[in-house]
Amino acid sequence: MTLDRQAQCPSCGAPITFKLGAARAQVCGFCRFVVVRTDRGLMTQGRMADLLELPSPFAVGGGGFWGPKRFEVEGRAQYDRVGAASAPWQEFLLGFPEDGSTWWIASAQGRWYATREVAPPPLPPSDSLRPGALIDLGPHGHFVVQEVGQRRLLSAQGNLTGIPKPEVVTRYADLSGPRGAFGTIDYGDGREPPVLFVGEQFDPAGIRLDSGVPLEAPAASVRTVECPTCGGNLPLLSERSERMVCQYCGTPSDIRQGHLQALGRSPQFRFPPRIAIGAEGQLRGVNLVCCGSMVRSCFVDGERYHWTEYLLWGGATVGYWWLMEENGAWTLVTPLEVGDVSDSGTHLAYRGETYTLSQSVHARVEQVIGEFYWKVANGETVDAAEFAGSMGKVSREHGEGELTYSFCGPLNPGELEPFGITVGGGASGTSGPGGGPMQTVMTVLIVIALVVFVVMVDECDDGGSGGGFYGGGYYSK
Repeated sequence: MTLDRQAQCPSCGAPITFKLGAARAQVCGFCRFVVVRTDRGLMTQGRMADLLELPSPFAVGGGGFWGPKRFEVEGRAQYDRVGAASAPWQEFLLGFPEDGSTWWIASAQGRWYATREVAPPPLPPSDSLRPGALIDLGPHGHFVVQEVGQRRLLSAQGNLTGIPKPEVVTRYADLSGPRGAFGTIDYGDGREPPVLFVGEQFDPAGIRLDSGVPLEAPAASVRTVECPTCGGNLPLLSERSERMVCQYCGTPSDIRQGHLQALGRSPQFRFPPRIAIGAEGQLRGVNLVCCGSMVRSCFVDGERYHWTEYLLWGGATVGYWWLMEENGAWTLVTPLEVGDVSDSGTHLAYRGETYTLSQSVHARVEQVIGEFYWKVANGETVDAAEFAGSMGKVSREHGEGELTYSFCGPLNPGELEPFGITVGGGASGTSGPGGGPMQTVMTVLIVIALVVFVVMVDECDDGGSGGGFYGGGYYSK
């Protein structure tokens, strides 16, 4: 089959050039109709919506070097999840003239991912996959299903390796492998066989853009927006965030390109935060800004327990960290790669250490203040379990088709003084006699990776998830 690489757009007559042999479609830069290459010539397949204003150091038509290899930015695709965890993200298609290869890249929560389409082994149907399931990808290795969900293509630009279906709901499964391996199965709308994309995390320091713009985002900075209800000045870290709850009047707002759209009014705050929204400080050599606080609760043995989680932003290179506090005990929580954790149900293995199930709970969001990277709301729930070991604790969370793990570790005395918090010598990350439910339950319920790889939380966007997450593949999330 011979496909012309240069022709005219069937819709407007503008010149169309397919620079990539792997490109199956292109969005016309003049009329924005989707032009598809077939063995019968070029055909149009509907008009693409205008691009969302999602910032990125990459630009279609630009280029750079990945190590010694030259690349050109050939295309871009923008997506959104289907469901409560809606959060737009985008991915970029890089073409390498030297060997003709193409890679999709994206980032989430400070991690960068690159994937390419590979020949798949027999793949299971999408409705049979569950988070935590093991999947054998043959020569590509063994992976753990991290997330199963649905999404839709919002907009696109330039060359694309798949045939776009704007606004059509498609299914995907994100996979996590050991040592940073990552994959996505694109099930599409079920009319064609699934497509497999496999790759890994990469160090953004290896990429140099012709524009000179750094791939890594600058350190976190704060600007303010005005609450649409009370007019209060609210710190805003990133236009990529999804939800803001006013710390003065409690009004929740969706964030739309840096502006707030009020959604109503939240119940009166019952739990004043100990770290102020917008407070800045340094923790373990990282400059961080507190952008949100959330109170959660669970019901154990006839009693309801509450704790507070503080969301800290350290710029796209660092991503999000969490601090958790209950009755003066503080814990630092950082995300783990799902593929690096071996889970038998009652025991976890991580980096040679074994962690034993101590308890599981069903938790509920009771109060939200500040800015978050997903559309968090009062009443949101998650199932979580905590595993204890000699090095600390590992939490496992199941929420809306996604599996995440986090490491919960103690803080040293004085580490939170930049935020105005004094941590005592034995109070951090510990619980009462017998490991009672208050502190131990608190540590398992952080949402550091609920949308891991949701690509909305950084300057290119991924992860999650996320989402949020994540990178890879024409339809990959």
